[in-house]
Amino acid sequence: MAIVYKGNCEKLTWKQVRQDVVKVNADFATIIDALNPSDDHWLIKATYPYGSLVMQRSVLTLPNSQGAIVPITDKSISADIRDGIGYNLNSNPVSLVLKNSFYLPLADRTLPLSGLIPPGTVFGAWRVLNPDYTEQPVFIWDMSAGARSVFMMPKITETLKHKKLIKSFGITASVPRNLMQHWEVFRQLANSNKINQEPWKSEIIYFSKSWFNHLYDNEWANFYRYFHSSGWAATEYWRNQPMWNLIFSLILKEYESRPNAYIMDTAKYLLNLGVGAFTGLGPVRDTLSGPWDLIQEIYSEIYEIRNYPPIIIQPQLFNMRDHSSPPVYYSLQFPNASEFKPSTRVKVSIISDLHEIRSLMKRYERDLLSDKFNLGGTSLHDLFNLVEYDYFHHALELHEGMLNTEEMAKDVYLRTTIDGKVHASFPATCLFGRGCVRLSHKKAN
Repeated sequence: MAIVYKGNCEKLTWKQVRQDVVKVNADFATIIDALNPSDDHWLIKATYPYGSLVMQRSVLTLPNSQGAIVPITDKSISADIRDGIGYNLNSNPVSLVLKNSFYLPLADRTLPLSGLIPPGTVFGAWRVLNPDYTEQPVFIWDMSAGARSVFMMPKITETLKHKKLIKSFGITASVPRNLMQHWEVFRQLANSNKINQEPWKSEIIYFSKSWFNHLYDNEWANFYRYFHSSGWAATEYWRNQPMWNLIFSLILKEYESRPNAYIMDTAKYLLNLGVGAFTGLGPVRDTLSGPWDLIQEIYSEIYEIRNYPPIIIQPQLFNMRDHSSPPVYYSLQFPNASEFKPSTRVKVSIISDLHEIRSLMKRYERDLLSDKFNLGGTSLHDLFNLVEYDYFHHALELHEGMLNTEEMAKDVYLRTTIDGKVHASFPATCLFGRGCVRLSHKKAN
């Protein structure tokens, strides 16, 4: 067997895991230090290889004593661990990321519920902090170690070259015929036992239920307040979503031609992407979300990709108030926006859809800049003053306001590999750029 998904699981006390937490979230560690928790307040430190499913349809998985990653309900997981961290209906317990990142999409979807979850992030406390009444469902989340919605920008569909990967690394994945199939190839390569380097892994700690037996103890107030504060900040957009939806509806009410649901969904997603509520796509710049140095090396030296650099695209949030943050993209070939409502995908052609999306976005821009909705002090009010939307396609005849995909090459990150090398070539006819929207910061006048 050439592909091995093996992890590790340790039951630890706070004293044993403290230094790991200090490195990624010193403020939270200080709060716990003040409690001086007894060893009854244990934690699980779990390690997962790239691409392994940490949750599958909301059921937590854990590495057992042999390293195999199995559901928490599996008999190879000890009863005390099952009971101690199964308190969130066997979904993820309260968690803190220690190393690399995790990714949380809906089951079987590309659409992430947030961006990548980086080191130091605490999550999973909503249900336990409100035990008497909660609307937080288990639902159908997945969670993977590292990014899942990833793909190579240039084509990697040559059968003979893919067979070299099969032979060299023992993978079983077929030639990827669409962008969504790239992830399976990448994760098999990353976990091949023929790789001669330390495998990429994510680390996380899970808090046992004993940490949440003190909800009404004053000395634990700062501990629980930390979860409340981080949760409140993370839900700013969602708490105001009904008002935003009303504003979008008012704008559409006066729109001359009623666009179809697919166009409206996509335009709405682009607005949310601009304020940082949803994720877009961008080139990988480090290995936080996966072993991209390894994957790029394999495609350069074994697959022997030619003409273009092996640029990998991953989920990425846009920060409209930070001018040092890079551009992000939305590709109509990788449509996150309509994953919830497949029936809305009424398309004529990609370039026609792109034209309609741009036209609707221009209407949103006009009405939001007019300030007739009195949105001062909100991100939606500032959006079109800070963010530039550009629309790309490589058709011979472009609609008004569109740019040729070749212009995307001006974003140097789309030509830069993990080793820092900036390449001159750019795959202007790549699928990713065939109907693509870029969000970048407006230049000061």
